[in-house]
Amino acid sequence: MNHKSLKNKQLKIEVSIDGQQYTKEQLDRFEYERTLHGLHELKQLGATVLDGEKELSHLDINWLEPEKAKDISFEVRRKLGENGTLALFNEVLKNSDKKWKEYNKIPIYEQGVWISQTDYKITGFTIQERAAHTTTEDDGIKLSGLTVMPEHYIVKGTVSKGQEGMETFGMFGEPTYVRGELSGIPSYVPVKRDEEYPICQAADLQLHSDGTPIHVGAIHQFKPIENGFLIRSHFFCPKNAPKSIADGHKIHFAIEMCNDIRVAFNKTNSNN
Repeated sequence: MNHKSLKNKQLKIEVSIDGQQYTKEQLDRFEYERTLHGLHELKQLGATVLDGEKELSHLDINWLEPEKAKDISFEVRRKLGENGTLALFNEVLKNSDKKWKEYNKIPIYEQGVWISQTDYKITGFTIQERAAHTTTEDDGIKLSGLTVMPEHYIVKGTVSKGQEGMETFGMFGEPTYVRGELSGIPSYVPVKRDEEYPICQAADLQLHSDGTPIHVGAIHQFKPIENGFLIRSHFFCPKNAPKSIADGHKIHFAIEMCNDIRVAFNKTNSNN
């Protein structure tokens, strides 16, 4: 594909969450609110929140416009790095680990899981183009992982070889530090493999601290279509956990996936 044809390409992303259509404006608003929430928590825990050389107060943070807030949030999390983030959230992560262990006291086959579904239709960008996109790293942390969602704090590794990350599930509660690798759809999750979607990436997660399975995870299935592709994403977590986690993570997924696709699309175009 030549330079001119790439420049003329138009990206379109349609999002449906549990069968209800969501607009970009709706998702942008959710992202903005969670960005402000994250900045307040970072500052409360002791991080320095800067706009240029000016340190922002909690009042200043509330007056940030969406794009400015997003840029500042990214810079705070990038500068903290893995060690700084883990030190800052040390007590928070201990509390999160404790809660996920409590949610899993009843065997997962007895309690079952909450499930949410998010569907996407992408046109103007193909699976092959998305797969060719690469990301830069800073001290091993994937910077695109921080860019696509304000409640991502650490994203390391690859989907195929295993990842570890620290994020807030469902835009609810506090972040958890986890690890996982592709393992197929877990037998305790009542989601069937859709043969119309030839690519499936599925995994459940363990606590990073001691490897405890927490029965939280994702199933992403991909289907090529003319000039684009479809994605069907499911999130699952134990039914002993608040349902708000599953209800919130379907929106978390939508924000993350849409931003990821836009970043990859823009970088592909700028490089050609």
